Amino acid sequence: MGALLLLIASQLSPLALANNPVTSEALTFTVYLDGYVWVNHELEINQTFPSINATLLGETRDEIIIVDEQNLPVDYKITSDEAFINSLGASQIKISYFTPDLTSKTGKYWTLKTEVSTNTTVKLPEDSSIISLNNVPEFIESSNGQVTLVMPPGNIEISYIPEHGLYNQSQNIETWQLIAITSFPTIASLAFVIWFVRRKKTPSQPKEHVDEVDVDKLFEKEKHLRPEEAQVIRFLAEKHGTAFEAELYEKLNLPRTTTWRLLKRLEKMEIVNIKKSRRQNIVSVRKKYMKS
Repeated sequence: MGALLLLIASQLSPLALANNPVTSEALTFTVYLDGYVWVNHELEINQTFPSINATLLGETRDEIIIVDEQNLPVDYKITSDEAFINSLGASQIKISYFTPDLTSKTGKYWTLKTEVSTNTTVKLPEDSSIISLNNVPEFIESSNGQVTLVMPPGNIEISYIPEHGLYNQSQNIETWQLIAITSFPTIASLAFVIWFVRRKKTPSQPKEHVDEVDVDKLFEKEKHLRPEEAQVIRFLAEKHGTAFEAELYEKLNLPRTTTWRLLKRLEKMEIVNIKKSRRQNIVSVRKKYMKS
């Protein structure tokens, strides 16, 4: 899979560190039910450096977006597994894309496996059960049926079952067999992590059907929306809050990359959710802007 490295200097000497344009970074993996991973890599950089090189994860990358702190696209060139980015004047670079290459499936078990150079936030699919970890997370939380972990730098290997409801008592033996053969510093610590995740989970409750967007509330709070963003909201309201991304392409009559960046801005502002499916993305207005 390759390490996620910023190839600004070949050696980590004091001189190289002084010449490194990256001052901090944040890496997030959002894992979907079909095995695709949305990689989001945010880099705080020195504005005086004309360019940076970044290594990209996976061999296949879909819908890659590279923008600055204002969510404006920057010039870049991809060669093999690297992105050469013209960053002069930018204080932040954000790289995001989908890749199917970080996960694999054996029977009902999925495994996320890669190597990273920084702390990495991993968001597993909703209602997932963790089977094994190769390291103890620095942070773990279970909220609304979704497990979020912060893994330390180095190798990441997380095995999980995507649907918690399918997990039954007979599988507990397999779980602890997997834990027993997993390499990690403290078995007791990892066992506690997995127990904590399962303890926090509760069976999914039937969701109340809500099919009307509170447009007045949304526009009152989000007064800074651009005209094309407001057009997306109105269209989603006509579709009772949810539409396929392809429908928005057709409605807006804009290039796909432009529309995608627009939707990602709305997602960043926490106005919509974008759910990855194998064939089409689904765009939904967030619950806080739906009439109850």
